[in-house]
Amino acid sequence: MSEERDISGVLEILDDDYARAILEATRRKQMSAKELSEVCDMSVSTVSRRVNTLLEYDLLIERTHVDPDGHHYSEYEARLKRVDIQLLETGFDVRIELREDAADRFTRIWDTMRNE
Repeated sequence: MSEERDISGVLEILDDDYARAILEATRRKQMSAKELSEVCDMSVSTVSRRVNTLLEYDLLIERTHVDPDGHHYSEYEARLKRVDIQLLETGFDVRIELREDAADRFTRIWDTMRNE
């Protein structure tokens, strides 16, 4: 996917009330689809569709948990940190900033230290 299409897709997602509600709800706390359905007042199928789109654009992180009885379920956490849009003389400059999870941050720091 081209960067321009990614930006258009992200802006389209952010125009969706349900997707924004999911991002807001998962900003500080991981939540399952069932929890999101209750908190955001939408059906589980609506949550699932929006979550899949948000995952596709890396705006959510999915974490799978396994219960002691062997059942598993997913929880979601927002990755989107910031979107900056600047009007230029020749178009727009759009920058999307995502939060790093601890593993990604550690890998980035480790790679930086090894290359010095």
